[in-house]
Amino acid sequence: MENLTQYGIQSNACPKCEVPPKELGSQASHHRARDYARYECYERENPSLDSETHDAAHAHYTNETHDIKRGQNIFQELVRVLTPDLHKPHMLHTIYVGLFKHMMDWIQGFLKKHARQRAFDDAWKALPPHPGFFVPKKAYREVIQWQEKEMRNLGRCLLGVLAVALRQPDSIQVQPFRRALTCVRSLLDFTMMAQYRSHTRETISYMEEYATQFHQTKDIFLEFRISKRTQEKADELRKELQRQRAQMRERVSPSQPRRIRDDDGKEENDQRMELIHSESNFIFLKMHLISHFRDHIYMFDNIPMYSTEYGELAHKEQIKDGWRRSNIIDAVRQILSSYGRQQAIRMRLLNLEFLQRAGAGLPTEVVEHLEKTRPAPTPPAHRRILKGGQDNIHLVDYGRACDIFLETICWELI
Repeated sequence: MENLTQYGIQSNACPKCEVPPKELGSQASHHRARDYARYECYERENPSLDSETHDAAHAHYTNETHDIKRGQNIFQELVRVLTPDLHKPHMLHTIYVGLFKHMMDWIQGFLKKHARQRAFDDAWKALPPHPGFFVPKKAYREVIQWQEKEMRNLGRCLLGVLAVALRQPDSIQVQPFRRALTCVRSLLDFTMMAQYRSHTRETISYMEEYATQFHQTKDIFLEFRISKRTQEKADELRKELQRQRAQMRERVSPSQPRRIRDDDGKEENDQRMELIHSESNFIFLKMHLISHFRDHIYMFDNIPMYSTEYGELAHKEQIKDGWRRSNIIDAVRQILSSYGRQQAIRMRLLNLEFLQRAGAGLPTEVVEHLEKTRPAPTPPAHRRILKGGQDNIHLVDYGRACDIFLETICWELI
């Protein structure tokens, strides 16, 4: 999170509720809201906590204040402001570049385990064009960095591509494949419902059902949440089992080695999976934040209203372009000055366009300049071009591009 310092909380703490860190991976929504006034009172009543040498006192302070850093929260003295309500869940950081990226890592590990990565890449590159959909030009594994636009695009086609990649499972793969598809579908359905501009009790209940189903089925990807520490333990366990097997083979007759190797391999895999399932978890903050979406909708109507996506898009024009044009030494002043001039020119052009439409007599050179700076008009529906390859254009795609229903086209053909 980008606002940990303002809230004065630890990196693994929720800014809205006092959920313990060990419950961040579950659907915990029954914890009380943060009370920063209580934290401040506790700090005033325990002045000895100012010393960093009192480890026991510091541990007790952290337990009582639920991962709050020492010092006053900067929002606490604001009049008529509830600090926990300042944090707003948004789709960009919580879903698109948060859970979606984590889930794609899990899916890649799942596909690699079942030898389905090639099928996933083939289906990914074979996606047809569609209005508003950017056809991927590379396989998923060939893309190094994913931006917000690509992750949003991914959410529109992920379930279909994964379903194609997991076709024709054998008898052992049926249940894991079905559970993996259910988990992915639940998160995608939750994301689609969260984008609604208005909600009813029914749509909110749908969101809760999808979130519950996601938490119930996400354990299918637990083995792909392995950390470096757990991986080191698994490697040590494998080396220890190999050493024990080498000692056992010295006391076994030569007629039994193949059966022993099969049993040893199964035992090693079972112990490794048991270790990974006991050490791995889904404890990270963004997994917990989706549990606050429902309460946010009840209080503020919808989630996109407080989205930071437009601010992220404006960051390129407001900051990055100005940084490239600056001399890097006095970049802040030059960025502000450059962006201020651009805004003043835009306002001037808007005023001139308004005067022109009102019939004011503007000089000829001003009118010519307005014609040059006016953006090109949007082409009509019948002249739109589908993005992507044009080899496999179907009647349905043509109708969507022209804003014509398929029933209308069929009726006219008949």
